[in-house]
Amino acid sequence: MQESQLTISENTVRDARDVRLEPGVSLSLVDQNGKTLPLSSSLEDVLLQALASIARNGEVSISRVPDELSSNAAADILGVSRPTLLKWAREGVIPSFKVGTHTRFKRDAVMELKAQRAKERRDAFARLRDFEWENREVLDIEF
Repeated sequence: MQESQLTISENTVRDARDVRLEPGVSLSLVDQNGKTLPLSSSLEDVLLQALASIARNGEVSISRVPDELSSNAAADILGVSRPTLLKWAREGVIPSFKVGTHTRFKRDAVMELKAQRAKERRDAFARLRDFEWENREVLDIEF
């Protein structure tokens, strides 16, 4: 399979920033006859994330993650150290399996844990923000 590389112009970045990616927005393809072609939700999600990345960073990188990951690759995706990941595997936080003496992780399990941890962080931040709002006078915080 040949790798493709696209160059994104400043005009394209500006165009991406002008697009309003509101919740519930969807994409559609229209052929030359005006017929709308359906997109799967997973493909639509990838394209919307790519558009958001171009708008935010001026670049996007898309690659396929293998079905099985080494402990180093899984730790990198999760943003933790390899020893932490292996500890989580021993504690049952994330399933793992052995290939010879090497610990491996299923991509889907890693991505699920990544999403779970992101949700936990968002929820914790929301609780902190609510706490600060409820106690703004005691904490002497101006909003």
